[in-house]
Amino acid sequence: MTLDEFIDRIEGFVDKKASEQIPYFGYFLITYQGQASFTAKDIDSCFLQIRLPAYSNISAFLSKEQKAKRLLKAKVGYILSKKMSDAIANDIGEIKVKAPSDNLFPIDIFDNTRDYVKKTARQAILCYDYGLYDGCLVMIRRLIETLIIELFEHRELQERILDKNNNYLFCGDLIDNLLNEKKLWTIGRNAAQELPKIKKLGDLSAHNRRFNAKKSDIDSIKTGLRVVLEELVHLVNY
Repeated sequence: MTLDEFIDRIEGFVDKKASEQIPYFGYFLITYQGQASFTAKDIDSCFLQIRLPAYSNISAFLSKEQKAKRLLKAKVGYILSKKMSDAIANDIGEIKVKAPSDNLFPIDIFDNTRDYVKKTARQAILCYDYGLYDGCLVMIRRLIETLIIELFEHRELQERILDKNNNYLFCGDLIDNLLNEKKLWTIGRNAAQELPKIKKLGDLSAHNRRFNAKKSDIDSIKTGLRVVLEELVHLVNY
């Protein structure tokens, strides 16, 4: 995100006093530019970049804000206090998402997998944490589909799970192909029993307009889900 794009999200930004604009610049530099902190020179560059009159003495202003505990002194420069950072995030409509819990399954199962696999797992957990149970089941189904495809690709057997148009098969057919393989791998009895249950719930959430998942639905498959995920990750052997 550019600085111009950032300030466009802030209602009436150009009409604010220069002193009121400075904390927003600091937030931008840390949150969107990845800086560990910001200096008076950094803030002055922001004013210049968007062609707004700079504050007369930025260094003095930052020092005053630090004494008022709205800014904190860093090794080099300053950072925003949590209260000020949260206020700006709320003002511009930032959504703060907490870290995924282990309440659905441990996210560290996916530590050594592909980044996109871990992101899918993270979304499934966060849906559970925030009570979005239909979304959770759909993401669980997507996660299982992805792991099955990864397994066949890892063994260079992807042609077995392609349809006549070279598209990957749907979830049910992917699971059937997974379970029907007896030579290259064997799916444990518990995982084999749980996969159809997990798929059924995922299908209901994805396709049945009168079905809305409840926490109890997902809780009933949590143990089996963990078994399935750990077994598939192990078989893919990332």
